[in-house]
Amino acid sequence: MIDAKLLKIKNTLAKKRPKFLRQDYHHRMRVEDDLWRRPRGRHSKMRERRAGKRKRVEIGYRGPAEVRGLHFTGLEIVNVETLAQLSKINAKEQTAVLSGNLGDRKRYQLVKVAAEKNIKLLNIKDTSKFLASIDAKLKARKASKIEKTKKTEEKKSEEKKAAKVSETPKDSTQTKPEITKAPMETRDVTKPAKSEDKK
Repeated sequence: MIDAKLLKIKNTLAKKRPKFLRQDYHHRMRVEDDLWRRPRGRHSKMRERRAGKRKRVEIGYRGPAEVRGLHFTGLEIVNVETLAQLSKINAKEQTAVLSGNLGDRKRYQLVKVAAEKNIKLLNIKDTSKFLASIDAKLKARKASKIEKTKKTEEKKSEEKKAAKVSETPKDSTQTKPEITKAPMETRDVTKPAKSEDKK
């Protein structure tokens, strides 16, 4: 059982804890806010812990070890990507966070199963609204696919009709004109051609 007092201490400390920002992060656009590095500069006021400067990451800001890494409600946070992972979750002691790499169809399945098993999802507030929105989105996609296939079929049929119209029917009465070839010079192949003597 998780101690309620420790949870309370953890939550109060979390509220008091400052946001630890890296030194001069606002001067460097490529440096992210949450990428912490300790200050090492020779003239760094932050390194010297001067008053009015940003707070540094220190051990005193940590919460109690027994409740560290838990949700503020006291539930253990579990990252979920598959139905197998979701089925292993104990709803009384654990809570789930759906992975950001999931597509709409897979997310829809996981949320549906979580709603049936009464598993709390941290990154989805209202499961019923979410399921309705995804359902509508999937239906719209299906309808657009059907429309596209219909349009392509219509185009193909039109092209076939146009090809049939352009083809002229062959008349059996028309006769091909006779091609008369000019007679070739008759030459005896057996005798070699006379070559003129070079002078």
